[in-house]
Amino acid sequence: MAQQFDYPKTETQLREIQDALYQHSKEVYEAGGRPAFKGLLEIMSAESTIITAIHNIKGNHGSETPGVDSKTMRKDYLQKPFPWVVADIQRAFKYFEPQQIRRVYIDKPGKSEKRPLGIPAIRDRIVQECMRIVLEPILEAQFFAHSYGFRPMRDAAMALERVDIIMHNTGNYWIVEGDISKCFDRIDHSILIKRLYHMGIKDRRVLQIIKAMLKAGVMEERAVNEEGTPQGGLISPLLANVYLDIMDEWVSKQWENKRTRHQYVQDQSRYAVMRKKTTLVPGYLVRYADDFIIATDTRAHAEDWKARLQSFLQEKMKLTLSQEKTLITDIRKKYIKFLGYEFKMVRGKSRRGYIPRTIPDRERLKRRADKIAEDIKKIPGNYSREQMVGAINRINSQIRGIIQYYQCCTWVNIAMQKHSRKLQLAARRRLKQYNGKWIPANQTRNLPRVHQQYKQKIPSIKYRDIYVGFTALTFCRWERTPPKNQAETPYTDTGRQLYFERTKKKKMQARLDEMYSDRSARAISYGKWGKFNNFEFIMNRAYALNRDKLRCRVCGGWLIANTPWAHRINPYLPLDKVNRVNNLISLHKKCFIAVNNPNQDISEFDVKAQKKIVGYRDKLVISHTRNK
Repeated sequence: MAQQFDYPKTETQLREIQDALYQHSKEVYEAGGRPAFKGLLEIMSAESTIITAIHNIKGNHGSETPGVDSKTMRKDYLQKPFPWVVADIQRAFKYFEPQQIRRVYIDKPGKSEKRPLGIPAIRDRIVQECMRIVLEPILEAQFFAHSYGFRPMRDAAMALERVDIIMHNTGNYWIVEGDISKCFDRIDHSILIKRLYHMGIKDRRVLQIIKAMLKAGVMEERAVNEEGTPQGGLISPLLANVYLDIMDEWVSKQWENKRTRHQYVQDQSRYAVMRKKTTLVPGYLVRYADDFIIATDTRAHAEDWKARLQSFLQEKMKLTLSQEKTLITDIRKKYIKFLGYEFKMVRGKSRRGYIPRTIPDRERLKRRADKIAEDIKKIPGNYSREQMVGAINRINSQIRGIIQYYQCCTWVNIAMQKHSRKLQLAARRRLKQYNGKWIPANQTRNLPRVHQQYKQKIPSIKYRDIYVGFTALTFCRWERTPPKNQAETPYTDTGRQLYFERTKKKKMQARLDEMYSDRSARAISYGKWGKFNNFEFIMNRAYALNRDKLRCRVCGGWLIANTPWAHRINPYLPLDKVNRVNNLISLHKKCFIAVNNPNQDISEFDVKAQKKIVGYRDKLVISHTRNK
């Protein structure tokens, strides 16, 4: 029987529904079946889902990139009236007609060819995000444990660690390096829709919308898209994982998830019996998007996997395994390239006689280091000292980004040494006009958590009374990535706690929009500033209330008994800034009126509250003076 859930009225209820979708899906899947859900469109088109989707999208760098209709998130949605925005997206769900995507081409790293990227219209992006919010927990519960790409709380370093674990536990050193030709461009729409239905998406209205999204053509080509998922769509990575889950299921059932008559407590015991008493071919799959490897024990078995996988992809998924790029490698003799890393097993102290050696992909690392060197050289010659400090910080962010991606490699420091000196010399030359000096890193004041650990000299300039320096690529150490804990997920209390313990990053709290009782008016208008009470204001005042922890920023009292009032610290800011969370504070009504009425007697407030009222009044006067 298909499961249905109540219409979520708040973001808290939406998150509870996400957890329930995940839990039911997981329970049915682990019992050997597949879940069934109907009534999903009502959840997707709920007001709380729409607000959450828009909040997710507006934080992306591409939210202001227009589609074919030239509309942007801020101008055409955030600055519109709240009821109009909600009604517009709900209308889009009811009569869904996707607009054509706008295609742009971006560089492929290290290649002369370009990669096509589709840019959907903003309205379609919002619809896609609403759908992703509801579909993801259902599908996450059923995905293969060792697919890592474009999934929450997973990353490339975890995939690399999984390869290490397989090598350590099994000694299967023969690797099939999989490469599917133009994978995302050749996804068959009918097979994808059937797979979604198979995984529990029984709401045919939702499937029809997804089908329409997939067929949305490219503006320049003026044709219907008959295959593939549009790269650039917010829901495309999830749909690609659904499609490739067909392969995951087939491969894993050949060995890793092979069902046996006898139930074994440990997988290793089951694998040992399967090796002894069956003719099954060992194979361990690790996948990240369309990048994958299969580890097995002999060359003959690797050849067998390659041949069988090629037939399966062609017959069942209408995909092609590239014969030239799908390699078979003995990683005791040669590195494999996987996700920007190089991996090899070398002689060492272990029970199998081999230990892993991982290094950054040397070609990719060189390109990234060369790009940073060029960026250093391109820093304008007329920069002031203050501007140069800003430029140093930007370059350092790029360098630290490289280090953070590759610090899971055992030989990360050795690989970085080759390029670090080049960057340091380029930086020293660029600082010559500022009388730059080689200063020990631990004597500089930027990146203190990193630089305080090193005495190596780095090119630096004096800014006021401190030194600010270009960081070094060699300021890194190998950090082992813990294996992926399969219980870590955004859709259970336990999973969220595990994520916090690993990363120390708490998931953003649900909006406290239910605290605002004016559900019909959608906003509290106060004098001339009521005209700014647009969608962004209604959305962000609830997030500001979260930040303020349900307390008035003036008197410190709880904002529980009465409806909070949202005050703009600087109401004279431009429309695209005036309603941002950092410009909003939550107040009691009487505190709000006291702040906004400079002639009101405030002797009834305590001394601490009076100081805050005066402070906020002063900020209003200053902003008004600057606005004249």
